[in-house]
Amino acid sequence: MKVKVKKLAVLMFFCLLLTSTLFLVKPVASQPTLPTIIIQSNGNVNPSSAPLHRNGNTYTFTDDIYGAIKIFRSNVVLNGAGCTLTGPFDGNSTDIWVVGTGPSPVLASYTIGVDLDNSSVCGVTIEDLNVENFSIGMYIWTQNNTVVGNGVSGNIVGLMMSGSNSTITRNYIANNIEGLFFGFNSPGQFPPDMVVYENAFLKNNVQISGCQCQSYNMSETPHDWDNGKVGNYWSDYNGSSISKDGVGDTPYVIDVLDRDRFPLMQNPVKPPSPSTKGAVNDEAIAVGVSVPAVLVASVFVINQKRRRKHEKRKS
Repeated sequence: MKVKVKKLAVLMFFCLLLTSTLFLVKPVASQPTLPTIIIQSNGNVNPSSAPLHRNGNTYTFTDDIYGAIKIFRSNVVLNGAGCTLTGPFDGNSTDIWVVGTGPSPVLASYTIGVDLDNSSVCGVTIEDLNVENFSIGMYIWTQNNTVVGNGVSGNIVGLMMSGSNSTITRNYIANNIEGLFFGFNSPGQFPPDMVVYENAFLKNNVQISGCQCQSYNMSETPHDWDNGKVGNYWSDYNGSSISKDGVGDTPYVIDVLDRDRFPLMQNPVKPPSPSTKGAVNDEAIAVGVSVPAVLVASVFVINQKRRRKHEKRKS
């Protein structure tokens, strides 16, 4: 039943695309085959040659990847180590059309950078990863997940959310057609335990939106896109902070039911950069070179001492 909910959320998302002149998609024929890396339910990585290093339940990128990642295992950490997961979407390509202006019927395809296998997969942490050039950069649709310290850019939708009790924080969400899309099924189903704060929303065509498939339910409590003390940085926020405390004096208004009560005046984050794996490798190389050199020097010194002793005995 929950899998059907996921399909419904995705369907509603693309229904929204079909009624909008904002979103761009590629025709199926032009989509290259996208490799998929799977973190299996038993913890193994398929294919085993994928540049992911496993240490317990932590999977760390060892290089950039062109492809998608699907997670079949709960309570894992996907650590990008500052590397980049790249998809096939190219917003500047000449073979992309605005939905509604292309051929009819529109044969559209979409790709997801990081996706969870089913509703039983939860407790996933995605960190320190750049995700670029997908239809949906990350689709967070199950419970108890954390997305922290990532860079999400150049996608149709950077982050798509439809799960509860998840935390989205300190992510750099920039230059997507839509930064964050929340795909809940009807008014009144917005989970109150989803927290989004200290992210940077920079120059997305639409910073944040959702599937308003019915008219607004004005009996709902407004959804607060902050943690009660700190909100997010929005590049199109026009407010000021008289107290100079780094928080805007007026909310960032998304729509009549969505707001950030504590918008940040300064961008708190940058996209992740590659880790010090190069420095580690250089250190390892230095150790590998220096150890033999020390051994050779030691042998040379010992031989010299023996030679001197031998010469003294002869004299």
